[in-house]
Amino acid sequence: MQTPKGTKDYLPPEAERHRYVEQRLREVFKLWGYQEIRSPAIELVEVLSTGVGSELIDSMFKFQDFDGKIVALRAEMTAPAARIVTTKMLEAPRPIRLFYICNVFRYSQSYLEREREFWQAGVELIGCNTPGADGEVLALLASSLKKLGLEEVRIDVGHAGLLKDLLRATGLDKEKKFVLQNLLGYRDEDQLERFMDQNNFSSQLREAFLRLSRCRRLEELSSVSLEPLKYRRIKDYLRALLEVKDSLVEYGVENLVFFDFSLVRKIEYYTGIVFEASVPNLGLPLGGGGRYDNLIEKFGKVKIPATGFAVEIEKCLRALIAQGFQPLDKRKVKFLVASRFRDSAIKAVEAIRGAGVTALLDVTRDGRKKVLDYAKRSGADFVVFVDSSLEKSATIHDTRLETVTNMTIKAFLQSLEDDQR
Repeated sequence: MQTPKGTKDYLPPEAERHRYVEQRLREVFKLWGYQEIRSPAIELVEVLSTGVGSELIDSMFKFQDFDGKIVALRAEMTAPAARIVTTKMLEAPRPIRLFYICNVFRYSQSYLEREREFWQAGVELIGCNTPGADGEVLALLASSLKKLGLEEVRIDVGHAGLLKDLLRATGLDKEKKFVLQNLLGYRDEDQLERFMDQNNFSSQLREAFLRLSRCRRLEELSSVSLEPLKYRRIKDYLRALLEVKDSLVEYGVENLVFFDFSLVRKIEYYTGIVFEASVPNLGLPLGGGGRYDNLIEKFGKVKIPATGFAVEIEKCLRALIAQGFQPLDKRKVKFLVASRFRDSAIKAVEAIRGAGVTALLDVTRDGRKKVLDYAKRSGADFVVFVDSSLEKSATIHDTRLETVTNMTIKAFLQSLEDDQR
């Protein structure tokens, strides 16, 4: 009896670690004014396929429902968010700030990068196309990862429109564009120059590729000079990136952000800045996102710009553990209550829980020795043997110190509270 390939069970310690990441991210998203949405795990395939590109469509789990319609498990959350906005939130004041934490599904032959079912947490800022909006989502991404406790966070930023337009200006066929893009990613300037020589790049285009591939920080883009008439739109992209940089300076996160001219995201709906977050030694990005100004229009014929990001919870956990961080809250005290008098035991458990302390009720009616053994194995700190009345002293075993105390539950809870102070 096994789970399907690419899926897994989460036992209590793993579920607790996941919950840690989810709660921290939820806290940050809410603090920045984002509101949570949830969508069905199963949607019509045409909804999930809108604007995302063939690679993501091919990775979806699709099947036919009993009504004969083709449905799919969601592979990401931006398309469902776009559907929600166009069908239920068109009258909401803009910009609309949404977030989600959910599982998504993608078919993959390799589990090195991710499982076939994995968890994402992300945000969408919808209805604003200013550099300030892009700056906000980048700063929120940095803030979220730092809130988790991650160190040495790095965010690489590129621009989908900038790269696409310059590749288009080369006049190369699809295969050669792919080679050029890989050369940019390798940052091998000698090979890049040889490739441009072999393909007769104009001096202006050659200079643009070389200067952009040399840039490591957004502020260095100001040194890139392009002929105004031929490359006017590209200059607009560069200007927008520099404005985003100014916003990041104001947030105080500009030192985490680097420029990567070759960066592309595999999902096709991106139109503006694209970015990925990483930490050293993980080997895979924690997540990423970008601007998508044309996607929402495909759902409701209303053009609404948007930007956002998503991070993978499992990768964040792997990065935390690799950095030696233990992503768990301070462990809370746990009681196990036992008694021959069921009514007294239940009253005792309720009193302890009412004080905000975890309490288990012994339902086995085993002897004291077995109850104490179970308490130690299950991680209970104290075992309380209650008499017929809560007004009477209870026998309290400290399973850690192997000591026994006799006092009322009320007095013992008060002494615990005093100790914690």
